[in-house]
Amino acid sequence: MRLTRQQSMTRAFQFARVRNEGPSVAGRLIVLSAAPLEHPEEPSKFGIICTKKIGCAVVRNKLRRRVREILRAHGAPFENGVHLVCVLRWRAVEASYTDLERDWRKAARKLKLQLLSREQDKT
Repeated sequence: MRLTRQQSMTRAFQFARVRNEGPSVAGRLIVLSAAPLEHPEEPSKFGIICTKKIGCAVVRNKLRRRVREILRAHGAPFENGVHLVCVLRWRAVEASYTDLERDWRKAARKLKLQLLSREQDKT
């Protein structure tokens, strides 16, 4: 999966909608939030939140690049019908790529189960 510009969230209201409406799962290094779309055939959008508390711009950009690479590799379960926001925690600075990847996969698995259970509750 390749991330295009159309798949990136750019507006604050998009981030706020996902954080307020959808379920979220907190891991040791990241927090994932997702909000299902009304039309599941719409393409998904992804957003990354990395605050200045984490470090300087070089460190924040490095973490964002790592998360984008993880999304490219493991983002297939969220290909259509969901907006996803990844919030990086301060511990992510000291973590290796494999630790970050492991934490993302674990949180994504839990989040996918929560989204599926919500869909079943609606029907």
